[in-house]
Formats: sequence, C-alpha cells, structure tokens
Amino acid sequence: MKTLHVKHKPHSLWLTMCFFILLFTGCSKDNDFIDENDAKKTAESIVGKWNLEKLVNQEIPGTTDTYTGKNGEWAEFKKDGTGSQRWDEGDGSFDLEPFTWKVRADKLIFKENGDDDEEAFTIIKLTTQELVFKGEGTYKNGDGKDIKWIETYYLKK
Repeated sequence: MKTLHVKHKPHSLWLTMCFFILLFTGCSKDNDFIDENDAKKTAESIVGKWNLEKLVNQEIPGTTDTYTGKNGEWAEFKKDGTGSQRWDEGDGSFDLEPFTWKVRADKLIFKENGDDDEEAFTIIKLTTQELVFKGEGTYKNGDGKDIKWIETYYLKK
C-alpha cells in the first residue's frame, strides 16, 4: 500500500493574511466614547444663554405633548459650572432657578441647587446656535404599569 506523505511547511502567507483580516475587521472605533478633552470642548460650546424653543414630553404608552417656549424663557450655562433657568410660571410671571452643570461623555448633568440628586440628559445635537438634549426614565402609573417618559429640550442662541 502506498502512503501519501505531505510535508508540513509553515503557512506564513496564510497566517499573515489572517492577521491582517483580523486587524482590519476585528477592531472598530467606539463612537459613543467621548474622552475628557472632548467633554471639555463640549462644555465650552454649551457656555452661554440659550432660549427655550420647545419642550417635548412623551409617555410610552401614552401621549406626546409639545410646549412651545415663550419669550423670556431661557437657560444660561456659565463657564464655572453654575447656571440658571428662567421659566414662565403660567400666570405671566417668571421664576429664576439656579443649578450646577457639567458634561460627562455625551451627557449633560444637572443638579438643582438644594437638591442632592443629579439628572443626566443625553446631548442629541450641539452646534453654535442649537442645543438639543433629552432625559428618559420610567415610573409606575396609578394602575401599577410601567410608563416610559422621554423629555426633549430644544434650545437656540
């Protein structure tokens, strides 16, 4: 009986090709990560006075309500991490509320003065003239069902 003898040669070409395939397809840039320098640049872009254009409140399941900002409603973000917001109380008078703020990754973090809890909002859009951010969460309604809420703020300079 005749036996077939195969010489085992190093398959360096094959190994090299596999390496390059893994190198170029196995790694991708994580676009969701914003480093500290990017967060600092984002914070610098947010500094200033922004007028409220609209606020959209969604409940899922449920309704979507859009509030159109009134003249004189704004939020001001100062370079030192403090700020204030001025909103119509519904009776024609305005209330001025101070807050602190910071940027962490793609989040705009607020803390109202006197409140221990921080609120994180995802920055959706930021240009020199437009800032859009949203917050979301869940709560239980009167029937004990989970309701998802999404609150999106649209601000312009």
